[in-house]
Amino acid sequence: MNYKIVLAGDEGVGKTSLINRFVHGYFKGDYKATIGVNIYTKQLLIDSSEVNLQIWDVAGQTSFRQFRQRFFSGTRGAFLVFDLTVSKSLDNLHVSWIEDLQNIAGEIPLVLIGNKSDLRESVTVSYQEVNDFLYLHSNIGDHFITSALTGENVENAFHKLTTLMNVMIDSKSKD
Repeated sequence: MNYKIVLAGDEGVGKTSLINRFVHGYFKGDYKATIGVNIYTKQLLIDSSEVNLQIWDVAGQTSFRQFRQRFFSGTRGAFLVFDLTVSKSLDNLHVSWIEDLQNIAGEIPLVLIGNKSDLRESVTVSYQEVNDFLYLHSNIGDHFITSALTGENVENAFHKLTTLMNVMIDSKSKD
């Protein structure tokens, strides 16, 4: 199986850091903002099946919103990433990211990620806010609190999204 997945979310929420932790196994603290899109690949073994992931790191700046249609086309699953220390980054997922993804990619598995859990003393997004968000968006298949710095839940999140994509493909093939 080959799957294209997208990491969607505002600039600075840690999308590139999450990808580097997952793909390369390390954290690098001095990233430059993504311009346009960067594409990474990784193979996984899920339920004894080999899965090839093509991971699209989409620029979070609003100036790149007009290009998202090209980036989101063909997407099989997506992460909605927000920064636990910036409440606005969760709010902005409502405003543009989810609608853009659904308009372009259609009904795909979505997983919510609250990143930067290692900055415990700076966290401003409450569990209630996350639960309210999930209630409003019942199509989100799961959610994780992660840290690209420590690696907390990063592998789990990618495995879960891949499993959700497999389930969706299996259910569509049975229809």
